[in-house]
Amino acid sequence: MASEGSPDARVESAFETLGSETEAALRRLAQNDPALLRETLADLGYLDAESESADTVENSETADLTPAQERLGELLDSMGNPRSTNEIIDLLADQHPSFFDEHGSAKHRPWMSNQLNALVDAGELGRYRDGRTILYTPSIADAVRHWALKNDYFVEDLTGRHVGRIASDTEMPRSAVREGLRELTE
Repeated sequence: MASEGSPDARVESAFETLGSETEAALRRLAQNDPALLRETLADLGYLDAESESADTVENSETADLTPAQERLGELLDSMGNPRSTNEIIDLLADQHPSFFDEHGSAKHRPWMSNQLNALVDAGELGRYRDGRTILYTPSIADAVRHWALKNDYFVEDLTGRHVGRIASDTEMPRSAVREGLRELTE
């Protein structure tokens, strides 16, 4: 049996204060997807993000980037303003034409979109939507800032409760959004 101060005893004690429907739902979530439960509780501020286990970090963040993606990430690190895929292609053509010599497909929007999305999935670039246009930023924090502006939030009012919505709206990894938000609010 769990001792009084053990995590299991604290969890059981917390479950006793919940309604039966909420308790049943949390128990199902704990059994079926414990990583999602931990992530949700961290987003809501019930757990320290630092205390989350390594298995809650998205696998895509640790994905290996191709040489083309690594080079593209380096070139876009100083792109400044948020840019669409077509604007990024134009920027590269103007400032880094050698990238097209190395990667001939870079001139084509679908190829470039795939590479940009891989960089976003890896937490290397930020992304947000402005109407129907997807814009990329050199940092996740910039994307979170622009998302807040487009959604009528002050950056200083954003909390861990907003991570899920920001991640859903921008399709950036939750852990990257959490880190970008932390960077903005420190």
